[in-house]
Amino acid sequence: MRQETRMKFLSITFVLLSVFFLVSISNPAYEYAWAQSTGNEHLLRFNEKYTTGDSVSANKEKTLPKNTDRYELIAGGDAIGIKIQTDGLVVVDTYHVATEHGDVNPAKAAGVQKGDVIIAVNGAKISTVAEYKEKLLRAVDAKYMDLTINRHGDVHQMPIKPVISQDGVVTTGLYLRDKLAGIGTLTYIDPKTHKYGALGHEIIDQDTNQLVKIHKGEIINSNVTSVRKAKSGKPGEKIADILFDEHLGTLEKNNHFGIYGQFESSLKSNWQQMPIAFVKEVKKGPAQILTVLEGDRVEAFNIEIIEVSHQLQKAVKGLKYVVTDQRLLERTGGIVQGMSGSPIVQEGKIIGAVTHVLVHDSTLGYGIFIEWMLQESGIDYLGQPHQNAA
Repeated sequence: MRQETRMKFLSITFVLLSVFFLVSISNPAYEYAWAQSTGNEHLLRFNEKYTTGDSVSANKEKTLPKNTDRYELIAGGDAIGIKIQTDGLVVVDTYHVATEHGDVNPAKAAGVQKGDVIIAVNGAKISTVAEYKEKLLRAVDAKYMDLTINRHGDVHQMPIKPVISQDGVVTTGLYLRDKLAGIGTLTYIDPKTHKYGALGHEIIDQDTNQLVKIHKGEIINSNVTSVRKAKSGKPGEKIADILFDEHLGTLEKNNHFGIYGQFESSLKSNWQQMPIAFVKEVKKGPAQILTVLEGDRVEAFNIEIIEVSHQLQKAVKGLKYVVTDQRLLERTGGIVQGMSGSPIVQEGKIIGAVTHVLVHDSTLGYGIFIEWMLQESGIDYLGQPHQNAA
């Protein structure tokens, strides 16, 4: 695989969209290729901060007054890259191999299907494509490999016979992937523990349509280069560079309420703390979303919260809002891909994060309450520790 420290990512369409973008790294047998994935929902990515139309450092103090009576967080909005090594090898597809005896598809003949996850070979757990290739070379004399495959939660044993292509390559006719990358938005950092939360929804593997299980992961820096404006029925998208050599933190959890880990980079001097609002305090009316439209400058844009579901337990889509900021509408058409995780602020308090957008109307979006994300982080914002969700 050709190594690069920077690669440009373009979000793509996924009908209520969760707005985040995944890129898969596939490997047919001996070389990696970057490929874009699609799914049923869009996952938003953001990079923003506070003050309508101006940079955060200029006006944040004025527009977002501090409240010291409650727990405070460092409000995010900054664009982040997300890099994941999956727990097992995802079968992206199978293919026919040209051999001296004709074309064969060993994987299909063995019963392997697109979306299967290979978790072991010959009884030994496997995590990388490189490990699979080692097993493959050793299996030439043994004639068969025994694959342990997870298919939608059911585990199967499948013997597969490697073949040698006309080019002399030992293969089983599998396109495999052990890595994913994507673009999202940092929602908050806890100044006490340096735990962070982002996205506000899960990362779904578009090949398996299942929650991505993380073997190893990290968040890295990202820089927004441009925005493609949304149109009716066609969501907009942020275009950004992921800076693979600029590590920000670990990625330890991916579930229905976001991604979570430990922020390990230095805190920026212009980052400031903001108090949180509890679910019962959130109300219909004016609010702001914090996002970046260019570079790494976080800005605030006006929205109007039109529906609030005062949930009694963790759930998604607790907020519904409409974009009212004319500058944002002119530049993006509303909520675009790349905004997942952008903080939502009301009356100077962090109330939640952007998660979804309606495909037919990009001015309408949904969000998750900040309390639910804090509980997933295990942050003691009430004086009582919360158990991490499974």
